[in-house]
Amino acid sequence: MKINFDGSPQNSSAVGGYIICDWKGTIIRVGSNYYGCTSITVAEARALRDGVQEAHAAGFKNLIIKGDNQVIINMLSGTGSAPWQISNIIKDVRYWLDQSNQVEVRHIYREANMAADSLSKYGHSNQITMAATNCLNVEL
Repeated sequence: MKINFDGSPQNSSAVGGYIICDWKGTIIRVGSNYYGCTSITVAEARALRDGVQEAHAAGFKNLIIKGDNQVIINMLSGTGSAPWQISNIIKDVRYWLDQSNQVEVRHIYREANMAADSLSKYGHSNQITMAATNCLNVEL
């Protein structure tokens, strides 16, 4: 399964979103979470954690993680260290990834991450936590 994640800041608040797709690109699960007053880096790390936890709860153990935050991707790839603000979040993510059979982590450019970006921005308008399963493959 592929997990895309992203965050979105607005004023002093931030939200995050994730999308879980199968190998054909069919959307399986989505989520958007309002995190309140926090940084974009924290929001993106939390969106990643939420997506990975959701994937594991659904029984998915072969994961491809894609995001446009190079700092977080580097931390997961072992080429960077976690800032203290997200060190515990990254520890949580690594715990779940260690439970996986296979994990691939890839940096993608913002233009390739528009669906997760749209979900993260959705959280600003609603300021709620939203998750959906059994999704139809619709254009976001």
